[in-house]
Amino acid sequence: MVAGLLYVVGLIAVLATLVVAGVHAPAQIDMVRAALDAPGGDLPATLIEVARLMQWAVLPFVGGLVLMGLGRIVMLLGAINRALRGTP
Repeated sequence: MVAGLLYVVGLIAVLATLVVAGVHAPAQIDMVRAALDAPGGDLPATLIEVARLMQWAVLPFVGGLVLMGLGRIVMLLGAINRALRGTP
């Protein structure tokens, strides 16, 4: 029960982070496209700026993946425990 809850909470965190990051993506894609099209455009500085704007998404995304992983580990340990006990 707890393992499933961990997995679902992690999945929701990852999906919500991707959706919110996707909402902001068009403006950042336009920034990179403008830097590529400009004759004197500073592409490394633009990429650093885009990364700085997206740094908020790293913690919830990685945290959600960790929660999903912990949920899967707990599920696996429960399955191993049931298999080792055998049939009554």
